[in-house]
Amino acid sequence: MHGFDQHADQMSSLVNQIQTLIPDIYIRNCEVGDGENATVFMTIENQVNELITCILNDPKLANGFIAFGYSNGGMLMRSYLEHFNHLGPKILRFITYSAPLGGFFCGGSSTCVEKAIPPILDDLVADIIYTRPLQTLIGPTNYWRDPYNLDLYKKHCAYLPALENIINYSQQMKDNFLSPDLFVFFGSNNDGAISPWESAWFGAFSDNQDEIVLQMEERDVYAQDLFGLKTLNEQERVKRINTGLTHLQFDTKEFVGMFVPWLVME
Repeated sequence: MHGFDQHADQMSSLVNQIQTLIPDIYIRNCEVGDGENATVFMTIENQVNELITCILNDPKLANGFIAFGYSNGGMLMRSYLEHFNHLGPKILRFITYSAPLGGFFCGGSSTCVEKAIPPILDDLVADIIYTRPLQTLIGPTNYWRDPYNLDLYKKHCAYLPALENIINYSQQMKDNFLSPDLFVFFGSNNDGAISPWESAWFGAFSDNQDEIVLQMEERDVYAQDLFGLKTLNEQERVKRINTGLTHLQFDTKEFVGMFVPWLVME
């Protein structure tokens, strides 16, 4: 699944390299809306609905599939997993590259320069970002986790708090999250686009500041096992891999060499 401000064709190089190494593999490269504009100006919920349609319309996926999401695409795949895995074709293994799984924030001590956000968000305050019009207009606001305004985030952020199961707790969503055999999270300290970069591993800024990053195990959602991450980790079903690559190097030979072995299920 392609990333933010992209379209499916930009995944073609990665697809071709994988098919060269695994000739009999079947890959479905889904598109969200019209691609680039849709990932910016469509809510995450509507983007996920496009993804669901793509998956349901492909009979070759009916018996389950390995999900791969790049950047924003990782958030879409996570949403499919939690909301839909008990209803439609099942995600059997979950793999992401630089997906902001723990949320996205920049602008305090952390610079927004060259980050993977619409420039307009750099100048907006939480009171505006968490309004319904902005949450409806700009998709990435749906996982904007402002550490200085966590109450607003929990109450008015349209999507990520529900995925974290901190509001409207759903045992079904947790069960769905626990269903794949393995989770492989590729991230990088050289990412340069998502903030904090550890969000690729479910990390997030600590409360009321944006200098200290809480690792996955240090977060309340992990300690309370709200959506199953702690259970998965204790069962050794979580792999965190630092690629050392930038956000845009998802289709390089270096990454393909790290990625392809995880596409073979025993």
